[in-house]
Amino acid sequence: MIGYKVVTASEMAYIEKMSVDEGASSHDYMKRAGEGIALRILSQKKSKRVIFLTGKGNNGGDGYVAASMLQKEKYHVTVYHLYDEKEPLSSLCQKEQENFLKEGGQVIFPQTIKDISFPQEGMIVDAIFGTGFKGSLEGFILEVVHLVNSKDLPVVSIDIPSGVNGDTGKVNTMAINASETVFLALPKLGFFLDKGYAHIGKLTQIDFGLDLSYVQKAHASCHLLNEKNIKTLLPSIDRLRHKYSAGYLLALAGSKRMEGAAFLASLAAYRSGAGIVRLFHPENMETKAAPYELICHPYEISAFKKEAKRASACFIGPGLGRNQEIKEAVLALTCPLVIDAD
Repeated sequence: MIGYKVVTASEMAYIEKMSVDEGASSHDYMKRAGEGIALRILSQKKSKRVIFLTGKGNNGGDGYVAASMLQKEKYHVTVYHLYDEKEPLSSLCQKEQENFLKEGGQVIFPQTIKDISFPQEGMIVDAIFGTGFKGSLEGFILEVVHLVNSKDLPVVSIDIPSGVNGDTGKVNTMAINASETVFLALPKLGFFLDKGYAHIGKLTQIDFGLDLSYVQKAHASCHLLNEKNIKTLLPSIDRLRHKYSAGYLLALAGSKRMEGAAFLASLAAYRSGAGIVRLFHPENMETKAAPYELICHPYEISAFKKEAKRASACFIGPGLGRNQEIKEAVLALTCPLVIDAD
């Protein structure tokens, strides 16, 4: 019922290593990941021109696998490896780069930003850094990312946009602005924190073959909503119910020139199923723009406390401001509360 677990990059690395220690193949994982990425690109049926930007780690290896598969499908593939030809690669990245070359692929090792050319149409695949990236982009890599972000081309990032910290979402200098992030097995916490959410674009899951038992062992920082099943979580509607049986919601919100916050929250309460919403507001607040269904009362503490005994729940705060009387009202409540930051 629950959606994908959201995990830290270190948690994902831990469960993947656990699976390998217990007999799984890192190379098989890379082949499955790269093939899944290629299939995702093929399914979009866009331009057959794809430019890969590869690093020297396993993220780059995933890119080489995808590039090989697309090349077999008669795509025009260009690979820019962003490190010097003599710099060592991870063993898996080295193996997949060699496979790509054996299959007739060409790898360009640009020395300066002028050695990189993007077409007018096509797609860029970001396979520079994976979820273990920490720190800041700098030097030549920073120039490349700036160039990518300046182009009006779709960008697919493998597992995470390069430059985003997989645990914290921090971007210290710059990061790839992905149109889509194809994440491997589970989404990473950094997608949704700090600046990470501004860079990930659309999220698509790639199954790289990690057994479900390891996913179940993973510690989730949180969960994504399962959009397909979320409707089943809503209670069924009794056709004979009345407004009080549907749920009586009390509200303490709004202030002069901040009416909208109270009205929007009240309307949201009705739309989510409340049968009756009673809004207590400051006496000087205008209520002409209130939703028709909303019952509005100028705030008076004794009346508020009386209604609080009848209500199923209460929300407090949107546009309210602060004073001692309101604090006393909040402390007197015993029903379930939703409290806004103010």
